Amino acid sequence: MLIGVGGSGKQSLVRLASFMYEFQFKQIEIKKNYQAKDFNEFVKTLMFSAGVLGKEIAFTMTDSQILKESFLEDINNILNTGEVPNLMLLEDRDYIGQELPNQIKIEGS
Repeated sequence: MLIGVGGSGKQSLVRLASFMYEFQFKQIEIKKNYQAKDFNEFVKTLMFSAGVLGKEIAFTMTDSQILKESFLEDINNILNTGEVPNLMLLEDRDYIGQELPNQIKIEGS
C-alpha cells in the first residue's frame, strides 16, 4: 500500500517496479456505468491469471477508482482470506479444478 499526496508518483513507482520484476501491471479502467459486477469480473480475471495460470501480476487501485464500498470490502477479503465470497460460479470452480493439475504438470516437467 502506497500512501501519499496526489501527484507524488505512487502509480509511476508501481509501474516501474512491475517492469523491473517483469510483472504484468493491472489497473481498473473505469468506464461509464461501471458497476459492481464489472469489478467482480475484473477481480475474477485477475484471480484466474495469477492463481490458475501462475502469472505474476501487480494490481493497483487509486482512491478515485473506489466507486462503491463493496470494492474495498472485496479487496480486504482478498488480502485477509485470499478469496471473495460468492465470486466464483460452479463452472468457474470446475475450470479451476481442471486447469490447476495441468499447470502443475507443466511446471514440474
